[in-house]
Amino acid sequence: MIGAGAEAASEAGAGARSRYGDLTSEQQSRLDRAATAQGVSVLQLMEIAGWQVARWVFAAAAGRRDPVLVVAGHGNNGGDGLVAARHLLTWGLPVRIALVAEPERLGELLTLHLGALRALGATVTEHPDGDLPPELVGAAGTVIDALLGTGVRGDPRPPQARAIALLPAGRTLAIDVPSGLDATTGTPGTPTVRALRTCTLTAMKAGLWTPEGRGHAGEITVADIGMPTTAWAAAGLVPPTLVSGGELLTIPADTDGAGGSDAAATRISPPA
Repeated sequence: MIGAGAEAASEAGAGARSRYGDLTSEQQSRLDRAATAQGVSVLQLMEIAGWQVARWVFAAAAGRRDPVLVVAGHGNNGGDGLVAARHLLTWGLPVRIALVAEPERLGELLTLHLGALRALGATVTEHPDGDLPPELVGAAGTVIDALLGTGVRGDPRPPQARAIALLPAGRTLAIDVPSGLDATTGTPGTPTVRALRTCTLTAMKAGLWTPEGRGHAGEITVADIGMPTTAWAAAGLVPPTLVSGGELLTIPADTDGAGGSDAAATRISPPA
């Protein structure tokens, strides 16, 4: 028989998941496909995602102009990072991009975003083997992990694994999930980024509710990227109740999905 305390904790955890979300990797993919089928392109969602990540990084900078290093892979997570880099440059932050990919492997979208950055005069260096120079990483006040997203299973492969091992825990902000972390189970691969903060997109990921997931993600902010309610319905999913209206919601540390209070969720304002 379940005790009253355990039952209350279970109900509180379910409440937190309904407010912030609880997406598995498969559900996220299903949701993305549903949005595309309804005419909302990956390009559109990536632009909003990158904008929200840039708002989040800009707010964390709190007026400082410390150098930002965006470490981007060749997938959609990398594309989110490139869009964020463009906005941060526009807002006056010094940004460099370290591309951990072979340029010829980049798809149309990442090639487009990379071209826009170069047109703005951004410094882009290519590291297809994942060996990031220590002086490049060391010079950055903030490192943005845009290497791997929610599709990861098991240990990351080279060159991403080499790059992940070089990202500093105390200065790294992760996009969606820390690279190497299983978004469904919260199991970290070897290696996995240990982030200071994570901005997860659309909804909280199931793996981020776990102790291991939270341990690698650090402070977690959930960003609304405008996923259509019709896409949620078409995918057979229910959208989180709080993640809407362009919100950036930072989840209090005592909200673990299995109890705790989330009454003080912090809303991040856009740059002036």
